[in-house]
Amino acid sequence: MKLPTRKIDDYEPIVGKGEVESIIKLAERVKGARVIHVNATSYGGGVAECLKSIVPLAQSVGLDARWQVLQADKDFFIVTKAIHNALQGNTSIELTKDMRKVYLDVNSFNAKILDLDGDVIVIHDPQPLPLIRVKKNDGKWVWRCHIDTSQPNKHVWDFLKSYVEKYDALIFSRETYVPKDLKGVKIFIRYPSIDPLSDKNKPLPQTKILETLEKYGLNPDKPIIGQVARFDPWKNPLGVIDTYRKVKEKIPGLQLVLIGSFAHDDPEGAEWYQKTVEYAGGDKNIYILTNLDGVGDVEVNAFQRSFTVALQLSIREGFGLAVAEALWKCVPVVATRVGGIPLQVIDGVTGFLVEGIDEAAEKTTLLLKRYWLSRELGHNGMNHVKRNFLVTKDLKDYLRLHIELVGR
Repeated sequence: MKLPTRKIDDYEPIVGKGEVESIIKLAERVKGARVIHVNATSYGGGVAECLKSIVPLAQSVGLDARWQVLQADKDFFIVTKAIHNALQGNTSIELTKDMRKVYLDVNSFNAKILDLDGDVIVIHDPQPLPLIRVKKNDGKWVWRCHIDTSQPNKHVWDFLKSYVEKYDALIFSRETYVPKDLKGVKIFIRYPSIDPLSDKNKPLPQTKILETLEKYGLNPDKPIIGQVARFDPWKNPLGVIDTYRKVKEKIPGLQLVLIGSFAHDDPEGAEWYQKTVEYAGGDKNIYILTNLDGVGDVEVNAFQRSFTVALQLSIREGFGLAVAEALWKCVPVVATRVGGIPLQVIDGVTGFLVEGIDEAAEKTTLLLKRYWLSRELGHNGMNHVKRNFLVTKDLKDYLRLHIELVGR
């Protein structure tokens, strides 16, 4: 796949010369190491977004970094979506013998066609987890779990744990995500990141923002709120619409934007998109947009910069990088207190953490009416992201992990 060009020096104006020099110094200790990342899809979702930046950036500091993607069909992704939902706590899911066979057969096939001969092999999320079965050389295998596994479905977790425990190291996004029965494996806590130089996050001229709003029929003179997330029951798009309806009672001209993309590994996306459209009930001030409408990274960037308030009303959440994306653009976020969101939304400082629709509507209304507060919290959010959730910090964390595993 074609990756964007990334050079560590390009980040110096953002993170400072000292930080760039410290990253280069760390990289010297593993220069030339072959690092292979494997995930389920090259498009859609936070993992693909992270890898699109972290791999070329790692190459720029001297690592032989590669990114490979599973080859799989719809049946496989139906199974892995069930696994994903089970790991996030859906107790009603059971993996049948046929489902397990599909899951393992696809991974066996990919083990034959993928190049997995590296010094460090980083496997992302449950889809490629069983690839560890082909481990033959001295390379170190790392499983990076991006989802909330704090209360996994026991039936499904017991099946997966036998593969998880074969890894040399595990990475979770929060300490609370580490299943309590894991023993004898190195565990690291690392936050996902956003790339401030990507098309989704780089500065945009006001003319581009206005042009995007005009293209999709929004009125730039009226307030806009929105959520950027997959169309998925965990992301709660129907709850976002309920919140909008309550806020609109006090702010009649309000507009709502819901943006999602149809990822290759998410077979439920189309169904939940249709549910969301039906729930909106033809409201002309609700804009439900996807990549199929021509909404790419630049358009998402423009929409997020047009929001007065960003919402993230997830029911369960691994980390929720769309929160950091909005904060980076100085937009305060009203969000639920789940997953990695409280690491990003500091209540009353970078936005508000809420319980339920009524409180979400109350805090959103407050920010819409008090523009000075919205700007203050948004500015705080940008600084918080700069300190904690940029790709340079993610790279630094990876380098330290590589040094511990294979450093010379």
